[in-house]
Amino acid sequence: MKTEDLIEDKIKEVLKGKKATYEDLSEVRLRMGLNENFLVDKFFSHTILMEASQGVDVRRYPVTRGGRALEAISEELGIWEDELIVGNGSDEILDLVAKVFVGRGEAMVVDPTFEMYKFYVGLSGGTARNVLTDEDFEISAERILSAVNERTKVVFICSPNNPTGRQYRRDEVLRVVEEFEGIVVLDEAYVDFAPYSLTLEAPKYPNLLVLRTFSKAYGLAGLRIGYGVGDRDLIKWLRSAQSPFSVNSVAQEACRLVLKNRRVYEAFIKMVVEEREYLMAELEMVNGVKAYPSSANFILVKLIDLAKPSSEVCRSLRAEGIEVRDRGGLPLLENCLRVTVGRREDNLKFVEALKKVLGVCE
Repeated sequence: MKTEDLIEDKIKEVLKGKKATYEDLSEVRLRMGLNENFLVDKFFSHTILMEASQGVDVRRYPVTRGGRALEAISEELGIWEDELIVGNGSDEILDLVAKVFVGRGEAMVVDPTFEMYKFYVGLSGGTARNVLTDEDFEISAERILSAVNERTKVVFICSPNNPTGRQYRRDEVLRVVEEFEGIVVLDEAYVDFAPYSLTLEAPKYPNLLVLRTFSKAYGLAGLRIGYGVGDRDLIKWLRSAQSPFSVNSVAQEACRLVLKNRRVYEAFIKMVVEEREYLMAELEMVNGVKAYPSSANFILVKLIDLAKPSSEVCRSLRAEGIEVRDRGGLPLLENCLRVTVGRREDNLKFVEALKKVLGVCE
């Protein structure tokens, strides 16, 4: 007997098709590929972590279903606790959505976007279909609604979108929510860097689930904590499928402390937005590239009329000690790469390295 013989063919296909998304970055000097937030002060983060760990007895299991964090988020947002779910990163909640609401049905994914939506749907035994944005990376509610059918259980929309940086128009998103007879998952992982959010509006709709994370704006990527906001009945079903101890005690306590110090983090968020605009301006002066406006903490860059494809450019940048993400294999993103906004000195090093790799002059 082979181990793989015990795996359903459809699941096996999903697992075999999943590439090693994140390589070893231990030798990379500048990590500008995972959208981590290094503008959050390292000393301040350590202070938060130390205080969080001092308040935790790790011999005990954590409060079930992220209860400590749940209470803090509820108080901060002014939303009832039964309209919230806290997870081990928003990825856990995506996995729960696929298992509970999609199952062996179908989901619609608005591409180009975050690849894990399709992965979790496939792992649950479901089928993920896609509908494309237009060439300016804007969505059309009409196009999405025309693409769904009676088997479509969930529509996944990421806004601001990863990797394009585009925040979709509020009216287009809400039209999908109001007219689609299924669940709409609105992933707002990057919304702290954007003009608006639908988080507080989510409980008003029976079919809208807004996802948020502490990984990006708050620099807690290593602690893995995210949350979802939605109608209490929708949240009830997701919580029923959740492992009780999935959110560790230190993460829960850190979440509470971060929200207690929200004004400090607002200053870090402002720094990211300022550096994003600075990096955008620098990239606009580099011949042979097009930088797309972003509402996130990264910028999508297209290489125009150059002999080197994006995959080769990313490898060359890595040789220079800088890691960025090649997005050229996604729909509509031929020869595109994604770079995370960093500190001023890191942004300058990236721009200079990019010019060197491309062999272009200003």
